[in-house]
This record gives sequence, structure tokens and C-alpha cells, in this order.
Amino acid sequence: MEENTQMFADIKSDQELKKKAMVIESMCINCEENGKTTLLMVTIPMFKQIILMSFCCETCGYRNSEVQFGGKLNDYASRITLKVKDISDFKRDCVKSEHCTIRISELDLEIPSSGKGSVNTIEGFLMNAVQDLESDQEERKVKIPEMFEKIKNFIEKLNKLIEGKAFPFTFIFEDPSGNSFIKNPYAPHNDPNLHIEKISRTKEQLEAMGYSAENAIMNINQEQMDTQKVERIIQLDAHRVDFSKPLTEDVKGESLVFKVPCHSCGLEGEQKMCSTSIPYFKELIIMSFLCGFCGSKSTEVKPGGEMSALGRKIVLKVETQDDLRRDIYKSETCFVEIPELELELQAGTLGGVYTTVEGLLEKIQDNLVENNPFVGDSVDPMFKVNMDKFIENINKIRNLESKFVIIFRDIGDNSFIQNPYFPNNDPRVISETFERTFEDNEELGINDMKVENYGEQLENNEVNKN
Repeated sequence: MEENTQMFADIKSDQELKKKAMVIESMCINCEENGKTTLLMVTIPMFKQIILMSFCCETCGYRNSEVQFGGKLNDYASRITLKVKDISDFKRDCVKSEHCTIRISELDLEIPSSGKGSVNTIEGFLMNAVQDLESDQEERKVKIPEMFEKIKNFIEKLNKLIEGKAFPFTFIFEDPSGNSFIKNPYAPHNDPNLHIEKISRTKEQLEAMGYSAENAIMNINQEQMDTQKVERIIQLDAHRVDFSKPLTEDVKGESLVFKVPCHSCGLEGEQKMCSTSIPYFKELIIMSFLCGFCGSKSTEVKPGGEMSALGRKIVLKVETQDDLRRDIYKSETCFVEIPELELELQAGTLGGVYTTVEGLLEKIQDNLVENNPFVGDSVDPMFKVNMDKFIENINKIRNLESKFVIIFRDIGDNSFIQNPYFPNNDPRVISETFERTFEDNEELGINDMKVENYGEQLENNEVNKN
């Protein structure tokens, strides 16, 4: 494993990239003479590892470039949706994997995966689409004139997009491997025009990428039986862990272990789960998953119990080292804001996290530094300056060089900040509830729920059927 890791260069260092580049002789598919292929294996944290290939033939001038994925699949498939509103969006750097499909909703355009990855801009992908459509137009004009006219009209529509005469439009990456990316120029702040969804893969998608999903469905009846056993154990409440007691006193503390299909490869992995009691707060459900086949693993912390009727806003003034050491739980429905950094994290960012205030700042910093593939030496200078300044400001507040405020706005009232003064009021915390908006309820799925007279409606439906 260490040898494999050493083969891949760090994208953040131009000098290392030059040292790791390999040049080999290979045959030109155009003139069948010898040309040169330059190979560069690069580690990009967000995409694990990729292989960049560039071919050049000095005899006939033929050139070709390609990007291949050099690591394992991401945990989930992804759908990345960008609302292209102006010319600046055309310049966004993108990584498109060999399994990725491009869609433009307004034109009803779909560019299927070609088995070839690439690094390009939004404008570059559109221009490539125009070139591909134009390549056979002369032949169509002679043999299929009707098709020639239709494609000609379609090319004109694409050219209008490229010329900036058809804003806004929607540009979508649908990638079953989960390894495609569109740059966020506003990082570390939220991008209002970019939406990223994680999606579970289908059996057909796994097979299309060369993975066998047969073993994932062979024991489905046994999995259903295991699920029923788990439900019975949950009712016995034998898994409860009470954090207010020493572990030696909590004789019932144990975790549930059961088999579930891996969301990466479809084979059977091991899911562990336990429920924990947080003093003066709610129950939390801690889950961890590990696939022994592909190595995929994940951890989640989710709130237990019923949905709160109101949302909650918690404001903490961080002034001392003790404040940095406070335990916190940030749920998936929580928005985080730090005004001194001009930082806003949307709900779902970082997932559910049980940590400290300092630990949350560290996770934010690590997520920015390690998981952004466009922060190397060759990045846009202004973007790099802004990113470096932001990281410096995070380090300053982590070292308490200046006081700061951290705000939790949780639409589900599932987050908390420890009160070390309990049962007295906390002098540095302001906690208040608020009414959820229609958009908040839509985010939680509450608007689609019908709970009033639910039982009576079922009885009436049965009577009407009879």
C-alpha cells in the first residue's frame, strides 16, 4: 500500500508533479509511427487518485489526452447541478470521470459517458460537444439531409450558450462512481449556484462500471430475517449506553451488529449501531459501517426520538480555552455560522458530528485544505490568497488570538452545546426557539406528511373498498 501511495504525486506541489511525470514511447494510432505518452499519477484528496495521460506524435502532429481514475469508487454516486448564470461560470474547473454523464436540461441534451475522463471547464465541455456534432455534418448533408438540418439547429442553440446569449441554464454531472467535481469559486463559503447530491448506486450502474452485484442479492431473505431480529432486540433496549454513568455501571451497554449491502460495491458489509443517552439532551444513535470486500467505511451520528415542533438557535460566545473544549453535537439539519470568519455552513455539511468547539473548527479546516483539489501552486492567485487568509483566520480563533461567536441554527432542534454551569444558566450561551418556515419544513419533508385523522382515513378507505 505504501509503494502504491508513493507512486502518486501531490497536486499541491508543481515541483513534485514534474519529478513524478513519466514519458514512454508508444505507437501513434494515426500514422503508426512512434510517439511519446506522458503519464502522471496524481493524488487529489477529493477523488483519491487519478492518472493523467497525454500523447504527442512528432511525425504527424496527432495529440490526445485522457484522465483515468486510479483509486477506488467513492462511497456514493453523485449528481452535481450547477446553475450557469454568467460568463464567469464558464471558467469553472471541472473533473469528469470516465463514468460521468453530462446533461443540460434546457436543451434536453445528454452526453453519455465515453469511458474517458477529462479535466476541463464548463465552456470546454460545451465546445467539445459542438466539435463532436460538427465532425460528421458533411456526410449527413449528403446522406441524411433531414438529420443534418436538425443537428445544425441544435448546434446553433449550443453556440448561443457558449456566446452567453442563453443565460441561465442548468449543467449537470451524473456520476455513478461519485468521482466528478465542479469547482466552487466562493470556497470556503457556500456556492449558491451549486448543488451536490449523494445517491445510492443501482445494480445496473455497478455492472456498467465492471462490478458484480450478484453476491449482494444472494442472501436477501437472510438479511430480512436479520432485520427482524434487530427490531426485536431494539424493543428490548439492550443496546442503550448512558453517558451519565461510568461504563462499569452500564452493564447493558453493547452495540448491535448486522449485515447490510455496501453502498459502494453492493456486497455484504458490517453495520454497528448503538443508542446513547446525552445528559440533559436527547438520545443519539451512533452508526459505523465497514465493508471487508472493498474497504469502504463510514460513521454517522443521528438524533433519536420524535421531531421537535420548533427549530432552535444557539449562540455561543467563545472567550476562553474552556469554551473551546465544550462538547457539542451538530446534527445534519443544523446550519453553522461564524460571523468573524464570514463563514456559513449549510445543513448537511460535515454530516452529524459529536465533538468539541475546537474539534469542529479543525474539521472545517481539514475539509477545506485536504478535500479541495484546486488549491495547489498553479491555482488562480486571488483564490489562493483568499483561501490562505481564511485558513490563517481559523488558526487565529483556534488559538484564541481573538474572541468569536459560533451560531447553531437547527431547524430540527437536534443540536446542542454543553452547559458546564448546569443547572445554572450559561452566561455565554443564548438559546431560543423559532418557528420553522415553509422551506425549512420542505427540507425536513414535513410538508408531505399527513398525520391528522390518519387512522380514521384508513378505516374509511377500507369501508369504501368493501
